Amino acid sequence: MLFGILEMQVSGDTLVSEFENEFLRVFDIPIRVYNLSKERKIQSGAGGRRASKDALISDVSTIIVKGKSKKISIKDTEKVGDVEKKVESTLGIGVQILCSDGKGFADNNKTLKEIKDIKSDDLISLDVAVNSSTTVNAFTKAFNKACKGVSVKVWCLTKSTGKIMTGARGHFASPETLLKDVSEDNKIAQHGVIVINTADQVKVVKKTFAKMYGLGIEIVTARGAQSIDDDLTIRNVRKG
Repeated sequence: MLFGILEMQVSGDTLVSEFENEFLRVFDIPIRVYNLSKERKIQSGAGGRRASKDALISDVSTIIVKGKSKKISIKDTEKVGDVEKKVESTLGIGVQILCSDGKGFADNNKTLKEIKDIKSDDLISLDVAVNSSTTVNAFTKAFNKACKGVSVKVWCLTKSTGKIMTGARGHFASPETLLKDVSEDNKIAQHGVIVINTADQVKVVKKTFAKMYGLGIEIVTARGAQSIDDDLTIRNVRKG
């Protein structure tokens, strides 16, 4: 380790199981490797399939071939989502980082250091990827399914400034609207699996979606009758 940076050498002749075990040993965080699509593109989000542990890294990488290797450097102060993107860009491998107990997906907005202290029981994942082709309807259905007892609405952007507008002057997007059309600063992209920490307050979850995806969301009761107090946690709201 140099200046808080940990490094790992990855070979195309390495088994997926060996890569996952070595990543855990070096970075102290579990990781899951995904197969490439039929077109040999990275597909680690919704619809992605976990790679066989007997597969070679060269089989699941768009960059590393047999007989070659690459090095990756990571700090534990880097966020989960950024690390997953770094693995994709540096090694050409689609991955999802898991909680320290290996039971669920880690929160993309937390650092590697932070997720070591988060209970996986508090985390829930949405079974939809947030990208340019995702509709508001697909997103809200996935949110409602994951956060039983809690629902979500998506705010439109202002026509003049393209910024999120909430409150009495704001309007909610229609179900058929594409998320990219209500994303401030066009932040919508493939982010893999979206994870919500139910121990977070409602206002924290809302800020996270605004920061990561440019989406203005309103978390409401299951039937959408009224907004939920920002200071409550998602977990407490779900419990009623």
